[in-house]
Amino acid sequence: MVFLDEWKTIKEDIKNINILEQINIKLDNDLYILNTDYKLKSFLRKDLSNIELKKIKIIVSEYNTNKWKLDLILIEKAKDLLPIIDERKLLLEEKRKLYSGLIPYINTDFRKQYLEYIKWDAKIFNEQNDVTTDIIGKKEILSHKLETIETKIQEHKDFINESIERVVETRLDDKINNLNNNERFKILNTESKIKVLDKTINKIEIKLQNLIDVNWNTKTIQIYYIALSKLNLFKDWLK
Repeated sequence: MVFLDEWKTIKEDIKNINILEQINIKLDNDLYILNTDYKLKSFLRKDLSNIELKKIKIIVSEYNTNKWKLDLILIEKAKDLLPIIDERKLLLEEKRKLYSGLIPYINTDFRKQYLEYIKWDAKIFNEQNDVTTDIIGKKEILSHKLETIETKIQEHKDFINESIERVVETRLDDKINNLNNNERFKILNTESKIKVLDKTINKIEIKLQNLIDVNWNTKTIQIYYIALSKLNLFKDWLK
């Protein structure tokens, strides 16, 4: 029941992540439509000097470098489920510096369109930043949940396997005790008793090898190993 409830929450998490990824795809499309590089170039003056073009390249390069560094920090903090408010503010500040730095090189006839472009770009940037970090955080939480439930499942399997082994060992001990107390077995001398056990051990070894050859269920193979161990211990005790 516990596993079922946990799987339900995991399925809900996966569904939410899928929804967010669809939103992110839409924002990517919006950004593509905005066509950042081309649009920015269309706002620039046509009479820019080589020195001015170099300054623009420096402004854009500094923005790209700083954004890349901040993105790395933001992603790592999002993975660790840490607050990312400061990084997001810094990213917005880098955007502001980029657009402010370009103002002297913008064609005055396109100032209004440039401001509209900045507004639209900032909106997409904020939304995409929200969605992206949300996806990262949710995927990290989902990963932890999956690891936890896998651990619990393994622990449950180990518990069942150990329980089965204990039951098998108890039953084998009972059978060996019954054999040892059997009147027909009791009257045999030690050599004859060992021959009886060797015959049984040999049969088990043949069955075991056949199971190994066909890659049979490992639990069944383990049971046969336990049986061999118990019988060999009993045989050693008889000697």
